[in-house]
Amino acid sequence: MAKAKFSVVFPIIFLIMFALAEDCMGCQAMLGDCSRCGIKCSSYGRHAEAHCDYRYEGGACICDFPCNPPPNL
Repeated sequence: MAKAKFSVVFPIIFLIMFALAEDCMGCQAMLGDCSRCGIKCSSYGRHAEAHCDYRYEGGACICDFPCNPPPNL
């Protein structure tokens, strides 16, 4: 009987973990060149973080933010 309970509980724990991990994943937007990157990214909310990715020629403004509906620009 104890083994049957374990076989049911274990998959449920993993399902909950994966569901929570997916909710914690953020969204990302590329906002053009790096000029005023922080200002552009701030329109995505107070939890948005801006950084410049120099792997692209001239740099690209990347904004990481929680996945909410996009802002009205």
